[in-house]
Amino acid sequence: MDGRMAQTTWEMSNNIEGVQIVDEIYKYNRQQQQDILTAKPWEKDPHYFKDIKISALALLKMVMHARSGGTLEVMGLLLGKVDGYTMIAMDSFALPVEGTETRVNAQAQAYEYMADRKSVV
Repeated sequence: MDGRMAQTTWEMSNNIEGVQIVDEIYKYNRQQQQDILTAKPWEKDPHYFKDIKISALALLKMVMHARSGGTLEVMGLLLGKVDGYTMIAMDSFALPVEGTETRVNAQAQAYEYMADRKSVV
């Protein structure tokens, strides 16, 4: 019972919302996405995005990647879409780059990896 209470408390304090219709969030409208990517409203307003929805899969992969880095900084890629003022992260990928406190050195290998991941999706 304590675990359930702790989860409920955490969900309430972090404004966690369940997806009402599970498949609805995965529907993709190419024209809608192209329109918003062309308009780029976030360039005019740096506070354009008000919310983000992160899938459990993407969150788990981000946490595992961050933990695997130990004390080093890590870099990754979020994959998703935009829905109004909300970013929806459906998946994430770790990038094979080296990082320090002040910079991340993304070489050609990382760019090729990103291009390969994007073409797979």
